[in-house]
Amino acid sequence: MYQRMIPLHKRLAAICLPQPSLKRALVDSFVPRIVANRVWIFLLALLLAPAAVGQDVRQSIERFELFNDCKPMDLVMERLNDDAGKTGLTEARLQAAAESRLRSARLYDSDAVAYLYVNVNVVGRAFNIRLEYEKLVRDVATGKLGRAPTWNTGGIGTHGGDAGYIVSTLSEKLDQFLVEYLRVNESACSR
Repeated sequence: MYQRMIPLHKRLAAICLPQPSLKRALVDSFVPRIVANRVWIFLLALLLAPAAVGQDVRQSIERFELFNDCKPMDLVMERLNDDAGKTGLTEARLQAAAESRLRSARLYDSDAVAYLYVNVNVVGRAFNIRLEYEKLVRDVATGKLGRAPTWNTGGIGTHGGDAGYIVSTLSEKLDQFLVEYLRVNESACSR
């Protein structure tokens, strides 16, 4: 004799519920909801998994870019061009602003291997600031150590003839660097 296969959820509903019409209504309304909820949970898990993996990848990249066990760094300033002098901006003023930021974070050492490179260019009423953090890295192919830029930031703007505005913009970029650097090196800096 041929026996029809009835899904488990329908058999359980038939056993537990007293009225046939009510059984059919409950089975027809609960089953799609249960399936839909499981689908939503599965989709949510799929969506959250890359976020967790992405977080780990981002932390690994930040660690590569900025971690150096909270060791001090040197400061390398690029020479200013002629247009910078027309605003009253001097290399000494930029050097003092950058060095004081690093010193206040206890991260300045003129003999350090790693360094923060600062380049300020002025052209007419416009300026460009570029910061690069350079540290020792190991080439995985050859195993050799060498210095390479691993992090950078910068920006452009207009100064209106005000050298102080350029210095304050440099200070903002230095603060951005220090916030990110100290966050990545937090465990090493707190020792």
